[in-house]
Amino acid sequence: MSVRKSFAEKAAISDNRASLLLLLIAFVDAAGRGLFLAGATFFYTQVVGLSNVEVGIGLALAGLCGLVCAVPIGRLADRLGAARVLAFLQVWRMVGFLIYPFVDEFYTFLLIACFIGCVEQAVWPIIQTLVGSAVKADAYVKTMSKVAIVRNVAYMLAAGVFSIVVSFTSGPGAVIGLLVANALAFLFSALLLVTAKLPHSTKDPVDTQRVAAPAHPLKNLNFLSLSLCNGILSLHQAVMTIAIPLWLLTKTQAPKSLIGIILVINGIMAITLQLAFSKRGNEVVHAARKHLYAGITLALSCAMVAFTTAEQPSYLVAGILLFACVVMTFGELWQCAGAWGISYYLAPAEHRAYYLSVYALGANLMTVIFPGILPIAVVEGGSAGWIGLGIIFALAGIATPLLARSASRRAVTAMTPEVSVGGAQA
Repeated sequence: MSVRKSFAEKAAISDNRASLLLLLIAFVDAAGRGLFLAGATFFYTQVVGLSNVEVGIGLALAGLCGLVCAVPIGRLADRLGAARVLAFLQVWRMVGFLIYPFVDEFYTFLLIACFIGCVEQAVWPIIQTLVGSAVKADAYVKTMSKVAIVRNVAYMLAAGVFSIVVSFTSGPGAVIGLLVANALAFLFSALLLVTAKLPHSTKDPVDTQRVAAPAHPLKNLNFLSLSLCNGILSLHQAVMTIAIPLWLLTKTQAPKSLIGIILVINGIMAITLQLAFSKRGNEVVHAARKHLYAGITLALSCAMVAFTTAEQPSYLVAGILLFACVVMTFGELWQCAGAWGISYYLAPAEHRAYYLSVYALGANLMTVIFPGILPIAVVEGGSAGWIGLGIIFALAGIATPLLARSASRRAVTAMTPEVSVGGAQA
């Protein structure tokens, strides 16, 4: 063992400290991002003076840039180190958000939005990679659950801070101040990543005897199919924040205040129940089963929404929609836990960021495409649109265990076994 390698191993922090540091990084990142997201619409339309169409075009193109760049950045993270690359991405984002206050017309907005968008979708898979390197395999899904909880808390606090700020002043200076705060959060996150001694590889023993090299993820139809199924199931976020509010406002007599109540209940459930829903998620058979549960519950929630009409009493519609959103949140919790377990099990340690970036393509693709499709295909499609969406959710949930079983058989012989034997026998 070289002196440099020996020093690096001794300098690396413990599992517990690494987990706490990653939770802090996730909190800072989400808090800064949450401040921007809370005031983004106000900034785009009231400060810069963009139209809704211009904002939509800019964000859509930024999303496409992220789709194109996420996988190459993931491969780069495997080569140069996930912590180092993530620190660079945070500095990149900081620069972009510091330039945002100087945007005064559509084309500069488009340029900066795409500049930031190039790295946005690469961040989450690299955070997952860092978690996979910092903790043991049997603690991965639990740690990812904690990361998700911390991020949800940060987003809720950021939304609260924004509400307090705009209650005192709604001028451009306040929103620009939030942009600067976002940039500083990214800088702080980058400094934490640079100064900390996070592990560069998994702490679990590595089996060096491989029967065959793992398949190229972009050429592995089974892996891509799992990514697509996960992407479909992850549509719950767009449904909860776009489709259901639009349905409530335009197709029912439910009170408008119900939208805020639904989102608050969703956030509280995500924070308090994620750990419970993530139990046994490290075994791929159970992780895939969580996606089955997610598909069924998401389908049920869509069916409940489909039965609400404008002719029904407001209290009845409100009750049905509230219950539907509770059921949908169950689906969200199962979807997240299942995705972490499946993607981690199928990603070899030495190419983890690459595999996780490819796995995230399904969800990222849906995020770019479906926010514009849901209002037309589902909301305007009426009950038939909701039933159709429910069928799609159910099919994705049913397909996942079948695909995961096939993929895990290959993983047993082609990849390092990094989860329990029970999961390998899926």
